[in-house]
Amino acid sequence: MAEHLETAPALLLLVADLRYLATVDRDLDRYTLVGGGSIYPFAWSVLLAAREAGLGGVLTTMVVRHEEALRTAFHLEPHHCLAGLMVLGYPRHQPTKLRRSPVESFATFDTLDGAPVTKS
Repeated sequence: MAEHLETAPALLLLVADLRYLATVDRDLDRYTLVGGGSIYPFAWSVLLAAREAGLGGVLTTMVVRHEEALRTAFHLEPHHCLAGLMVLGYPRHQPTKLRRSPVESFATFDTLDGAPVTKS
């Protein structure tokens, strides 16, 4: 994908303003995922709207490796950080029926190795 970014019809850079993120995990001594909890649902909504308009899309966080260069190019302030890049385009094939794994194959009750969640 990265080798063909220049051919994509639309690139949307997701930038977060750290002053407004409710990151309750900022003092932990490990990597966490909480900060994206308010950003990635927005990205999902954009991807759903794009699909409705006949576009395909993907979200990647690979651009974070180049944050300093992008920070300069887009005049980001110190309180801004990259959350990802959305690449939108016209798919060669538009799937009409999406395949999803059944919920019981990845969701469990109470513990990670608990009973599978099934339809009741």
